[in-house]
Amino acid sequence: MRPAPVRDILVVGNYCHDLLRHGPGQQTHALGGSAAYISAVLDALRCDYAVAAVAGEDFRYTDQVRHPPRVVPGTRTTQFIADLSGEARTLHVSAKSAPIRPEDITVDARVALACGVAGEVLPETLLRVSERARQVLADAQGLLRTLDAGGRVLNVRLADTPFDAMLERLRVLKASEEEAEALDIERVRRRTCLVVTRGARGCTVYTADARLDVPGVPVEAVDTTGAGDCFLAGFALGLLRELPLARCAEIANGFGAQAVTQVGVPKLDVSRIPVDLR
Repeated sequence: MRPAPVRDILVVGNYCHDLLRHGPGQQTHALGGSAAYISAVLDALRCDYAVAAVAGEDFRYTDQVRHPPRVVPGTRTTQFIADLSGEARTLHVSAKSAPIRPEDITVDARVALACGVAGEVLPETLLRVSERARQVLADAQGLLRTLDAGGRVLNVRLADTPFDAMLERLRVLKASEEEAEALDIERVRRRTCLVVTRGARGCTVYTADARLDVPGVPVEAVDTTGAGDCFLAGFALGLLRELPLARCAEIANGFGAQAVTQVGVPKLDVSRIPVDLR
């Protein structure tokens, strides 16, 4: 039996249909989802990577992705409706895809990113990922998100999820400031490295015995959608190159900052990143 291929990076999370509402009568349909934004970073660097993703029969962006999702007959693709017209972005989900199953994880990897957007990364799938990758980075949104009756995105406490028992399997858990409110930071940092993103202010890296504040990159923000995904991809690239956590955070901040200057999946300028990753 031929051994499974080993990739530098494995991305585990879905592509989505994004509907971005900018104001009255102004809206944009676009490819979205963590897998799309992370792939933009990895493609810019011509990385060796694979994607484990699932979509419905209505998936309309196959020609825009290097690694197409597994299409599940009779289902729809996850769709997010993002209202960008107010001071704070609001998210609703109008359709939800099938989950990513353990059997969808078919490659080994040096670094894996568990980056679910709507609960598609199951606990048993994350377990399989941790068995197939040397290091796993997880985005808290994939562990905490739930939907209310109207499809509005909410966060539950990490301690109330089955993922809480799996923290020791993670090299890094990334959370936004809002998501960090659903965590016991002191408890989490004793079990894994926690990175909290703080928008224009950069990020904070928590380990069991240290706190490191890494400043952000000044830019004019247009759309924050996908910034956390690009940040996570940058951090993974730093770990792949065995860089110190501070350097990983600098790289991550650089990619996250570029993401917010554009609407939709960004085009990235690798030369603006403070570390040579080529």
